[in-house]
Amino acid sequence: MRPPHFDIEGHVYCITTVVYNRLPIFTRPPFVIPLIDSLNFYRYKRTFKLMGYVIMPDHIHLLIWPFGQSPMNDIMRDFKKFTAVRIIRQADVEARADWLTAFATAGAETNRSDNKVWQDSYWDSNVYSDRYLRQKLNYIHRNPLRASLVEQPEDYPYSSYRNYMMGDDSLIEIDRNWA
Repeated sequence: MRPPHFDIEGHVYCITTVVYNRLPIFTRPPFVIPLIDSLNFYRYKRTFKLMGYVIMPDHIHLLIWPFGQSPMNDIMRDFKKFTAVRIIRQADVEARADWLTAFATAGAETNRSDNKVWQDSYWDSNVYSDRYLRQKLNYIHRNPLRASLVEQPEDYPYSSYRNYMMGDDSLIEIDRNWA
């Protein structure tokens, strides 16, 4: 069982959310782009700064700094709902019967919807200092190396490492003005 969420005004949150049954669906752009689109949309609609991210094949890590009226639960609920619809639609377009079956099975197992992409809830930790923020940012940027997906962090395309170290904002802009 995960600990409770604590919404503390002014805190940055390190978020982890996982695909149901750890299905590795985020390995190609048609399934990653909905995540990027959603982050970009909700950062303005729900008013938060995106300070870092990594999209792994079966989970994502985010560093989010809310500065509006939206609590983290609302941000994550909307993000997961929007991306699930897009991911299911893309799986249907690509005739990924295995994934569609997995989503339907997950929906039946939880008895909450016809299809389910994400595990319930998410894990978060409150980031309370610049030092801890740098530590979390380093952790998420090194995630693809620990998973043996690449040999260097700059080789992984779905990470804010490229934003910070290479000035590459082509996938999504990162809010760097925190230090």
